[in-house]
Amino acid sequence: MKWTKERDLLIAQTMAFVQSVTGKKPAAQARIEFTAVDEIDKVEQPAEIVQIARPSPVPRSALREEIQGRVAAFRAHQQLFNRDRDEYCQSVLTKLRASAGSQPKAPGNEPAQR
Repeated sequence: MKWTKERDLLIAQTMAFVQSVTGKKPAAQARIEFTAVDEIDKVEQPAEIVQIARPSPVPRSALREEIQGRVAAFRAHQQLFNRDRDEYCQSVLTKLRASAGSQPKAPGNEPAQR
């Protein structure tokens, strides 16, 4: 069962990372004790932890403006599709009506003569 060992290794690495970042044991670790596997002891600890700068938060007004702009662009695009679809439908119906009016009537649709 190689996948269970890999899962346990991943859990051990994750717990080691959490401990290195927070400096304390997570609540889940305090409640759950995992069974030791031979490979877990061989897990390498990261030699150096690289701090990643968090991106600066976007002001709510700028975010709101971006969302409103995207929604407006989407609506305009949908209106364009609706207009094109309606024009195409009307042209097909016009051609169909024109061709139906010029064709002779099919036999069997004529009123019976007495």
